[in-house]
Amino acid sequence: MVVEDQFKNYCVIKTFGLKRADIEPYLKSGSVSVDYSEECLDGTILVLNKDADEVEFHKTLDAINAAFADRIYSDCDCSIAKKLVDACRENGLRLIVAESVTGGMVCSSIVDVPGASEVLTEGLITYTNAAKVRRLHVKLSTLETYGAVSKETAGEMAHGLLENRDVDLGIATTGCAGPDSDEKGTPVGLAYVGIATRKGGKIYRINLSGDRNYLRRCVANAAMFYALKSAQNSDKEND
Repeated sequence: MVVEDQFKNYCVIKTFGLKRADIEPYLKSGSVSVDYSEECLDGTILVLNKDADEVEFHKTLDAINAAFADRIYSDCDCSIAKKLVDACRENGLRLIVAESVTGGMVCSSIVDVPGASEVLTEGLITYTNAAKVRRLHVKLSTLETYGAVSKETAGEMAHGLLENRDVDLGIATTGCAGPDSDEKGTPVGLAYVGIATRKGGKIYRINLSGDRNYLRRCVANAAMFYALKSAQNSDKEND
Protein backbone atom coordinates (compact mmCIF):
# COMPACT_ATOMS: atom_id res chain seq x y z
CA MET A 1 0.00 0.00 0.00
CA VAL A 2 1.30 3.45 -0.96
CA VAL A 3 0.77 6.16 1.66
CA GLU A 4 1.42 9.84 1.04
CA ASP A 5 4.76 11.14 2.29
CA GLN A 6 3.38 14.13 4.15
CA PHE A 7 1.32 12.99 7.14
CA LYS A 8 1.47 12.90 10.92
CA ASN A 9 0.26 9.31 11.26
CA TYR A 10 -2.14 6.88 9.67
CA CYS A 11 -4.04 3.65 10.28
CA VAL A 12 -4.88 0.78 7.96
CA ILE A 13 -8.08 -1.10 8.83
CA LYS A 14 -8.72 -4.39 7.06
CA THR A 15 -12.31 -5.48 6.53
CA PHE A 16 -14.31 -8.25 4.93
CA GLY A 17 -17.57 -8.05 3.03
CA LEU A 18 -18.02 -4.28 2.91
CA LYS A 19 -18.86 -2.37 -0.23
CA ARG A 20 -17.92 1.22 -0.93
CA ALA A 21 -21.53 2.22 -0.33
CA ASP A 22 -21.25 0.90 3.24
CA ILE A 23 -18.23 3.04 4.02
CA GLU A 24 -19.40 6.06 2.00
CA PRO A 25 -20.68 8.05 5.03
CA TYR A 26 -17.20 7.87 6.56
CA LEU A 27 -15.19 8.80 3.49
CA LYS A 28 -13.75 12.28 3.63
CA SER A 29 -10.79 14.48 2.77
CA GLY A 30 -9.12 17.24 4.71
CA SER A 31 -7.05 17.18 7.87
CA VAL A 32 -8.14 13.59 8.44
CA SER A 33 -8.86 11.75 5.21
CA VAL A 34 -10.55 8.36 4.84
CA ASP A 35 -10.40 6.24 1.69
CA TYR A 36 -11.54 2.72 0.87
CA SER A 37 -10.53 0.04 -1.61
CA GLU A 38 -11.80 -3.51 -2.01
CA GLU A 39 -10.81 -6.62 -3.94
CA CYS A 40 -12.83 -9.85 -3.83
CA LEU A 41 -14.61 -8.75 -0.61
CA ASP A 42 -11.26 -8.04 1.10
CA GLY A 43 -11.36 -4.34 1.98
CA THR A 44 -8.88 -1.71 3.13
CA ILE A 45 -9.84 1.48 4.94
CA LEU A 46 -7.01 4.00 5.02
CA VAL A 47 -7.30 6.74 7.63
CA LEU A 48 -4.64 9.39 7.04
CA ASN A 49 -3.89 12.19 9.52
CA LYS A 50 -2.37 15.06 7.58
CA ASP A 51 -2.37 17.84 10.14
CA ALA A 52 -5.22 17.25 12.61
CA ASP A 53 -4.77 16.83 16.34
CA GLU A 54 -4.84 13.35 17.86
CA VAL A 55 -8.34 13.82 19.25
CA GLU A 56 -9.87 14.33 15.80
CA PHE A 57 -7.84 11.47 14.31
CA HIS A 58 -8.86 8.97 17.00
CA LYS A 59 -12.47 10.15 16.92
CA THR A 60 -12.57 9.12 13.25
CA LEU A 61 -10.97 5.76 14.02
CA ASP A 62 -13.39 5.12 16.87
CA ALA A 63 -16.40 5.85 14.66
CA ILE A 64 -15.22 3.44 11.97
CA ASN A 65 -14.33 0.70 14.45
CA ALA A 66 -17.71 0.99 16.15
CA ALA A 67 -19.64 0.95 12.88
CA PHE A 68 -17.89 -2.08 11.36
CA ALA A 69 -16.63 -4.04 14.37
CA ASP A 70 -18.02 -7.36 13.13
CA ARG A 71 -16.38 -6.90 9.72
CA ILE A 72 -12.92 -5.71 10.79
CA TYR A 73 -10.26 -8.39 10.97
CA SER A 74 -7.07 -6.35 11.42
CA ASP A 75 -5.80 -2.91 12.39
CA CYS A 76 -2.68 -3.33 10.26
CA ASP A 77 -2.02 -4.08 6.60
CA CYS A 78 -2.01 -7.87 6.43
CA SER A 79 -3.94 -10.66 4.72
CA ILE A 80 -6.86 -12.67 6.04
CA ALA A 81 -4.72 -15.77 5.65
CA LYS A 82 -2.01 -14.37 7.93
CA LYS A 83 -4.53 -13.44 10.59
CA LEU A 84 -6.00 -16.94 10.37
CA VAL A 85 -2.61 -18.61 10.75
CA ASP A 86 -1.74 -16.32 13.66
CA ALA A 87 -5.06 -17.00 15.42
CA CYS A 88 -4.71 -20.77 15.02
CA ARG A 89 -1.13 -20.66 16.29
CA GLU A 90 -2.05 -18.53 19.30
CA ASN A 91 -4.93 -20.84 20.24
CA GLY A 92 -3.17 -24.11 19.47
CA LEU A 93 -5.57 -25.08 16.68
CA ARG A 94 -4.84 -27.54 13.90
CA LEU A 95 -6.51 -26.63 10.64
CA ILE A 96 -7.79 -28.75 7.74
CA VAL A 97 -9.45 -27.70 4.49
CA ALA A 98 -11.73 -29.32 1.89
CA GLU A 99 -12.33 -27.33 -1.27
CA SER A 100 -14.67 -27.81 -4.18
CA VAL A 101 -15.47 -24.51 -5.90
CA THR A 102 -12.26 -22.83 -4.71
CA GLY A 103 -10.08 -25.66 -6.00
CA GLY A 104 -7.12 -25.08 -3.68
CA MET A 105 -7.25 -21.29 -3.35
CA VAL A 106 -7.81 -21.43 0.41
CA CYS A 107 -4.89 -23.78 1.02
CA SER A 108 -2.64 -21.85 -1.33
CA SER A 109 -3.36 -18.59 0.49
CA ILE A 110 -2.63 -20.20 3.86
CA VAL A 111 0.60 -21.80 2.63
CA ASP A 112 1.74 -18.39 1.38
CA VAL A 113 2.03 -17.38 5.05
CA PRO A 114 5.38 -18.19 6.71
CA GLY A 115 4.78 -20.60 9.57
CA ALA A 116 1.64 -22.11 8.03
CA SER A 117 3.05 -25.59 8.64
CA GLU A 118 2.51 -25.05 12.36
CA VAL A 119 -1.27 -25.05 11.90
CA LEU A 120 -2.22 -26.51 8.50
CA THR A 121 -2.40 -30.30 8.53
CA GLU A 122 -4.00 -31.21 5.22
CA GLY A 123 -5.88 -29.86 2.22
CA LEU A 124 -8.30 -31.82 0.05
CA ILE A 125 -9.78 -30.84 -3.31
CA THR A 126 -13.01 -32.84 -3.36
CA TYR A 127 -14.32 -31.58 -6.65
CA THR A 128 -16.66 -34.41 -7.62
CA ASN A 129 -19.56 -35.87 -5.70
CA ALA A 130 -17.71 -39.18 -5.54
CA ALA A 131 -14.75 -37.49 -3.87
CA LYS A 132 -17.02 -35.83 -1.34
CA VAL A 133 -18.51 -39.19 -0.43
CA ARG A 134 -15.22 -41.09 -0.37
CA ARG A 135 -12.96 -38.55 1.36
CA LEU A 136 -15.41 -36.57 3.53
CA HIS A 137 -18.20 -39.08 4.24
CA VAL A 138 -20.86 -36.84 2.70
CA LYS A 139 -24.01 -38.92 2.41
CA LEU A 140 -25.03 -39.86 -1.12
CA SER A 141 -28.62 -39.15 -0.12
CA THR A 142 -27.63 -35.59 0.80
CA LEU A 143 -26.09 -35.01 -2.60
CA GLU A 144 -29.05 -36.54 -4.41
CA THR A 145 -31.62 -34.60 -2.41
CA TYR A 146 -29.97 -31.20 -1.97
CA GLY A 147 -27.11 -31.16 -4.47
CA ALA A 148 -23.42 -30.48 -4.07
CA VAL A 149 -24.06 -26.75 -3.67
CA SER A 150 -26.16 -26.70 -0.52
CA LYS A 151 -25.90 -25.90 3.16
CA GLU A 152 -26.42 -29.59 3.92
CA THR A 153 -23.47 -30.68 1.80
CA ALA A 154 -21.23 -27.88 3.10
CA GLY A 155 -22.00 -28.93 6.66
CA GLU A 156 -21.26 -32.59 6.03
CA MET A 157 -18.05 -31.69 4.21
CA ALA A 158 -16.80 -29.58 7.10
CA HIS A 159 -17.69 -32.10 9.80
CA GLY A 160 -16.37 -34.96 7.67
CA LEU A 161 -12.96 -33.32 7.86
CA LEU A 162 -12.90 -33.87 11.61
CA GLU A 163 -13.68 -37.59 11.42
CA ASN A 164 -10.70 -39.83 12.18
CA ARG A 165 -8.28 -36.90 12.00
CA ASP A 166 -6.39 -35.17 14.79
CA VAL A 167 -7.56 -31.65 13.91
CA ASP A 168 -9.56 -28.87 15.56
CA LEU A 169 -10.96 -26.65 12.81
CA GLY A 170 -12.37 -27.69 9.43
CA ILE A 171 -13.10 -25.40 6.48
CA ALA A 172 -15.18 -26.52 3.49
CA THR A 173 -16.24 -24.70 0.33
CA THR A 174 -18.81 -25.63 -2.29
CA GLY A 175 -20.46 -23.48 -4.92
CA CYS A 176 -21.34 -22.79 -8.54
CA ALA A 177 -18.87 -20.43 -10.22
CA GLY A 178 -20.28 -20.84 -13.72
CA PRO A 179 -20.39 -20.09 -16.48
CA ASP A 180 -23.34 -22.52 -16.37
CA SER A 181 -25.57 -23.89 -13.64
CA ASP A 182 -25.09 -27.44 -12.39
CA GLU A 183 -27.44 -30.39 -12.87
CA LYS A 184 -29.62 -29.12 -10.00
CA GLY A 185 -30.06 -25.73 -11.62
CA THR A 186 -28.00 -23.94 -8.96
CA PRO A 187 -27.70 -20.22 -9.74
CA VAL A 188 -24.23 -19.12 -10.78
CA GLY A 189 -22.66 -17.24 -7.87
CA LEU A 190 -24.29 -19.28 -5.10
CA ALA A 191 -21.82 -20.84 -2.67
CA TYR A 192 -21.60 -22.15 0.87
CA VAL A 193 -18.78 -22.17 3.39
CA GLY A 194 -18.84 -24.73 6.18
CA ILE A 195 -16.85 -24.22 9.38
CA ALA A 196 -16.64 -27.10 11.85
CA THR A 197 -15.08 -27.50 15.29
CA ARG A 198 -15.31 -30.22 17.92
CA LYS A 199 -18.08 -28.18 19.57
CA GLY A 200 -20.23 -27.63 16.49
CA GLY A 201 -20.19 -25.59 13.34
CA LYS A 202 -21.73 -22.92 11.14
CA ILE A 203 -22.74 -22.69 7.51
CA TYR A 204 -22.49 -19.42 5.58
CA ARG A 205 -24.42 -18.70 2.38
CA ILE A 206 -22.77 -16.49 -0.22
CA ASN A 207 -24.52 -15.09 -3.29
CA LEU A 208 -22.45 -13.02 -5.71
CA SER A 209 -22.20 -11.95 -9.32
CA GLY A 210 -19.09 -11.72 -11.44
CA ASP A 211 -16.78 -13.86 -13.52
CA ARG A 212 -15.68 -17.34 -12.51
CA ASN A 213 -12.34 -16.53 -10.89
CA TYR A 214 -13.71 -13.46 -9.10
CA LEU A 215 -16.42 -15.61 -7.52
CA ARG A 216 -13.92 -18.30 -6.50
CA ARG A 217 -11.56 -15.77 -4.90
CA CYS A 218 -14.46 -14.20 -3.00
CA VAL A 219 -15.49 -17.59 -1.62
CA ALA A 220 -11.89 -18.36 -0.63
CA ASN A 221 -11.65 -15.06 1.24
CA ALA A 222 -15.00 -15.72 2.89
CA ALA A 223 -13.86 -19.16 4.02
CA MET A 224 -10.73 -17.75 5.65
CA PHE A 225 -12.61 -14.87 7.27
CA TYR A 226 -15.24 -17.12 8.85
CA ALA A 227 -12.56 -19.60 9.94
CA LEU A 228 -10.69 -16.69 11.52
CA LYS A 229 -13.78 -15.71 13.49
CA SER A 230 -14.12 -19.29 14.71
CA ALA A 231 -10.44 -19.47 15.68
CA GLN A 232 -10.65 -16.18 17.56
CA ASN A 233 -13.70 -17.38 19.48
CA SER A 234 -12.12 -20.69 20.44
CA ASP A 235 -10.30 -19.17 23.42
CA LYS A 236 -13.62 -17.83 24.73
CA GLU A 237 -15.23 -21.27 24.36
CA ASN A 238 -12.42 -22.78 26.41
CA ASP A 239 -12.78 -20.32 29.31
